[in-house]
Amino acid sequence: MDLQRWLDQQEREVLLRTLSDTGFNRTAAAARLGLNLRQIRYRMARLGISAPGKGQDDDEPA
Repeated sequence: MDLQRWLDQQEREVLLRTLSDTGFNRTAAAARLGLNLRQIRYRMARLGISAPGKGQDDDEPA
């Protein structure tokens, strides 16, 4: 396994664990990880992570 693939796997595990802990609330997960909403969305898209059964903007403030 090359370094980039290993790093992506580690990042994916951290994101999934944090998203799971927050009920897949991206805003809360981003805050825990020191990211903004745009950054976590980008990382989720890049790593192929999507919230189970939720729409794209379910956790954004109205």
